[in-house]
Amino acid sequence: MGIGGMNSSKTHYLPDTVSFYSTNSSESLAVDLCNSIGEILAAAIKKRGRASMAVSGGSTPVQLFEEFSRLSIDWTKVDLTLVDDRWVEPKSADSNELLVRTHFIKNNASKVNFTPLKNDSNTAKEGQKQTEVLLGNFTLPFDVVVLGMGSDGHTASLFPCSDELADGMDLNNPNYLISTSPKTAPYERLSLTAKVIMDAKNVFLHLNGSSKLHTLESAMEYKDSSKMPIYKFLKSGLSIYWSP
Repeated sequence: MGIGGMNSSKTHYLPDTVSFYSTNSSESLAVDLCNSIGEILAAAIKKRGRASMAVSGGSTPVQLFEEFSRLSIDWTKVDLTLVDDRWVEPKSADSNELLVRTHFIKNNASKVNFTPLKNDSNTAKEGQKQTEVLLGNFTLPFDVVVLGMGSDGHTASLFPCSDELADGMDLNNPNYLISTSPKTAPYERLSLTAKVIMDAKNVFLHLNGSSKLHTLESAMEYKDSSKMPIYKFLKSGLSIYWSP
């Protein structure tokens, strides 16, 4: 059994660098993941006075965000940002910032120190430097990064179809962020680089549905992060939280 009584039976194709936890429902998974992350944040606050985290968008983390909003820690000492976001207005339904403001930044978490990626620049490429400066005020490396994953094996906004993928995955890239324009998804985007994600003290991959396990299996078969970027993070090590 794993943390909090969770099943930790790992599928055979995942590398030794990966921890695997599962529950029977997305609701219970969100509770368990929230509690695990809450312990990490509380410990970081106790040790250093502040904690830092980056979260992903999409439909999967909505329940997790709701759980975070009710978590009893000192959110005034937590610096929060996004793993990635589309370069759209913050009130757009396609904005990850809107998702966080709607489901996370309320209740107990209303006073979290949130730094969005989007700013007033016309393009993500133009706005990257301004947001980089703001992230420089965080306590880095991140204590927690929560990733999601698409069916093509992309994570963050590191898409296999993107011309900027090589720069985003380059571990010698000194920047916190990369601007990307994926060919198979709408909007220009701003994303954390692979190095910033991999440098984090705790990286979680939050997944729901059997199709996501098939994507992971494909990534381990290809063994090529230029085709399926998630492979790089599987090899470097992370904790997968999955429900059917």
